[in-house]
Amino acid sequence: MQIRSILGLVIPALLAACGDSQVGSDYPGEALLTVQGTIVNELDAAPTGPVDAVLVWNNERSDSGSENHPVRATAVGSFPASFTLSLHEPPPESGLNDIRELGFEDTRVGIGIIVAALSEEHAASEPTRLGVDEHHVIVYVESEMDEDGVWSAFFGGALAPGYHVMDAVSLEGGVVDAEMQAAFDACEAAATTEAEHIVCGAYDVKLKIRPAAGGASAALTVRMAPPEDLEFPDWH
Repeated sequence: MQIRSILGLVIPALLAACGDSQVGSDYPGEALLTVQGTIVNELDAAPTGPVDAVLVWNNERSDSGSENHPVRATAVGSFPASFTLSLHEPPPESGLNDIRELGFEDTRVGIGIIVAALSEEHAASEPTRLGVDEHHVIVYVESEMDEDGVWSAFFGGALAPGYHVMDAVSLEGGVVDAEMQAAFDACEAAATTEAEHIVCGAYDVKLKIRPAAGGASAALTVRMAPPEDLEFPDWH
């Protein structure tokens, strides 16, 4: 099994996200998802200003570059510092990955990472990010997921519509996951069409993403460190 990008099999591999501001109001409404975590500092020098935790959506179908969703929280206290991120609406259109345009009858999905940055602008580009949660991603499912489709294979089963906190385990560097290898082999053995082979490719990826045991209560940790020491969750 060759480790590769899930949508690299179907969509040119590019990063993007969303940039429209949230609707301004005194009361944004009930949160669809609220997550809490800490930011730990392993940098040699302290950051030059207040640090925010920012959610960045990844999207393979856009060529507009990497931007960030304007949902952020300022870290509270000295490091390790706490943060809370509350999502009150779905990702904007540009934050959703859509494989329906390729002929697959499936839902649109947003996949985002939580980074530490001095501003939204700094969060938009990997070189200016201070840190990242290396072990979790946030997933948004727009509608019912095809139980036999690409996304279900990618996530190890169909996810319900809405937000999900997911564990992310890197499979790069020659790592072989027994569960995914067995699923890939069985899928390939049964596949008879090009579309079915593409679905099998969703088991053959660089990042294994599964529901976090604690769900929305999972403990998130954003680690600030030199860029060469960070492992950004790369599902592409």
